[in-house]
Amino acid sequence: MQYTGLKDKNGNEIYEGDIVKVEFHHQPEVVVFEDGAFGLFHHTGHLREAGPFVPLFEYAPVQIEVIGNKFENPELLE
Repeated sequence: MQYTGLKDKNGNEIYEGDIVKVEFHHQPEVVVFEDGAFGLFHHTGHLREAGPFVPLFEYAPVQIEVIGNKFENPELLE
């Protein structure tokens, strides 16, 4: 898991593979590295269909909270 260089609203470092809760998103998202940037595929609806990729730096740190990671807490994505 690679460090993104960013911290969440609680001061926790954000890593690739972390599961984050984003203010105004209905479901948790996974931090990924895509096309040279860290970000999230904003999922839409209950089908967990991948939506647009949004670079992580576009979110204010106060909007993101790390709640686990995809390796230790896969149940958070169900």
